[in-house]
Parts: sequence; structure tokens; C-alpha cells
Amino acid sequence: MDPFVDVFLKIDTKNRNQITVDELKTYATKNKIDNATVQKWIKQFDSDNRGVITVDQLCTVLKIKPANVMSRRQSLGQQNDDNQHLGEDIHVIYEDMPLADEVIISNETRERLQGVKSRDDMNKLTEDLKKFCDDRFGKSWQVAVIDGAHWITHNHVPGCAFQFHMNDHTYMFWRIHE
Repeated sequence: MDPFVDVFLKIDTKNRNQITVDELKTYATKNKIDNATVQKWIKQFDSDNRGVITVDQLCTVLKIKPANVMSRRQSLGQQNDDNQHLGEDIHVIYEDMPLADEVIISNETRERLQGVKSRDDMNKLTEDLKKFCDDRFGKSWQVAVIDGAHWITHNHVPGCAFQFHMNDHTYMFWRIHE
């Protein structure tokens, strides 16, 4: 699903099925989303310059069904569910992703890590995790597994980045624009 859907739903906390351009700009500033992306979204979703973006406009432009947006809203709402947690072995380094998705990624990583028997298996692990993310969340995911110190600067699609430490390794997941 388009990343703007998650941004829209994070802004529309009162479930009004609309957001204002000012709310979008405030959210973008707070979450360090570049101005070019914001302007692209405004042009795309508020083409009549009313200063309001509705779910109907969103669905029309993206050619998706309103039910898909509502389903995504429900998925994002599960972030507050007490059953959603990362596990004691996860130390979050950076997160810009719904908790439900973080849980899915960390659980998948933990499960696939059990099949790693040697350092050579780590390359296969990153390939498998990338394929998993591409299939589950859409194309263009990047995956890195780091053993030791590291520094990274990267751009990512809003709502699509998660970095954590588990079992002596750092795992980095981020989605880029195609």
C-alpha cells in the first residue's frame, strides 16, 4: 500500500476520514519528511487546493478501495494492543514503522535466525528477509545485518524503517522509493 496511506492515518487520529494540508505539513516537520515529498503529496491529493485531503480523494488517486484503508487503520490501531510487543531480546535502535509491522519483522528475523549455522548463512538470511519484506509490505526493501560497530545515513519511505539489536547483531530494514 502507498506510504501516504500510513501518513494519512497517523494524522487522522480522530477518524474523521480527512486531514488538512496544515496538519500534513505539521506532521511532516515533526517526522522530518522532506518538503519535496510533502509538496508532491499536496499536488497529488489536494489538486483543487481546498486545503483538505479526504479518504475518498486518497482512494481515487491511488485506485484503492476504502475498505483497504479502513483495514490498514485497524492494523495501525493494533499498535496499542497489549498483545503486540517486540520481545525481551529486541533493543530498538531506530523506528519509523507501525508496531504491528515491527513485531512481524522481528518475529520473522528471530525465526529465520534459527536456521543460521555459519557466517556464510548470513548472506542467505538477508536475501530471505528482503524477499519476505518485499512480498509482505511491497517492493524495494533494503536489509542489512551488522556484526559490530556501524554508522549509517539513509533515506527511507515514511513509516518504513526499523533497526534493532538482537543476539549480538544489528538488523536494519528500510524501504526506498522505487
